[in-house]
Amino acid sequence: MKRFIHVGVGGFGRVWVNVLKQSKSAKVVGLVDVRDEALEAACQTAGYDRKICFKSLEEALSRVKADAIVTSTPPSFHRHDACSAMKAGLDAITEKPMSDSMESCRAMLKTAIETGRSCVVSQNYRYSPAMATVAQIVRSGKLGRIGQVKLDFYMGVDFHGGFRHEMPYPVIIDMAIHHFDLIRYITGLNAVAVSGAAWNPPWSNYKGNCSSTALFEMNNGARVLYNASWCAKGAFCDWNGNWQIEGEKGTLLYQKGEIRLLHAPTLYAVKREEIFPARPLKLQGQAHILHDFLRAASKGSVAPTDVRDNIQSVAMVFAAVRAMETGRKVKVLDEQTRALAGRIK
Repeated sequence: MKRFIHVGVGGFGRVWVNVLKQSKSAKVVGLVDVRDEALEAACQTAGYDRKICFKSLEEALSRVKADAIVTSTPPSFHRHDACSAMKAGLDAITEKPMSDSMESCRAMLKTAIETGRSCVVSQNYRYSPAMATVAQIVRSGKLGRIGQVKLDFYMGVDFHGGFRHEMPYPVIIDMAIHHFDLIRYITGLNAVAVSGAAWNPPWSNYKGNCSSTALFEMNNGARVLYNASWCAKGAFCDWNGNWQIEGEKGTLLYQKGEIRLLHAPTLYAVKREEIFPARPLKLQGQAHILHDFLRAASKGSVAPTDVRDNIQSVAMVFAAVRAMETGRKVKVLDEQTRALAGRIK
């Protein structure tokens, strides 16, 4: 049984309130939030005593004995929460993205390496039946060597204010981390370089550029084209986006829940089509992330979405931003991050 302090229990944190409460291997010994109403709601939802409520992580760390934290605060607070926990001898689970800048992400990875603690990022999109099935098909070799991928995410979303509406590149910084991590999870490839552009249509209610395109070069020579907008006039996909994954033996298509494999073993003609149902998962989303975290802790191993791996996904985000800001192709891992990644055992 692992003892958890949960930081940030309002908003999206309510998902984690329920996940932790339902787990038979997790016990919440502290709740942290700056808002009394969020703490009260979490206590009422999960049946916790108000005695375990605190206004800061530091206060909670000094008052209760815990093994780990979950932080579901806004991205700018992830570095503080995760690093404070790891330096205090605790492991951490943080909501995505890892943090709001590459500097902060490096600091989190550096702290994990130096303390030997685990810091897992909640890349929950990996653990949906559809995406798990897509990954299984691609990794089975049915497509052969991957040569090109197109991923389109067009969805009009209004958060009615808040930090997302203030971000310079909201769909890239806050949303695309899901898709970039899925690209790596599904293909088994890492990105090495990226070019891109971003803009804001006249009807957008976001301050930053909310539409974008990015072209990634992968470590096997493949190209991945990512087109995204959070201010689209409609919803043209589900949250996974629409995928077209092309390999030597054919193409895998995903659109709004349908998984279709086009077999084209010689040149370009499709010889056969096959539809795959999404395979069920015992655990999905954040519940799977928690399971991965607990299993890794029990075995002394590294969870699939630990910062030691996730640095490759989040680096795609900030490299895309640099490419959009400069109009140039940039390397995904800068020199500082490459040097830090070289320290991972």
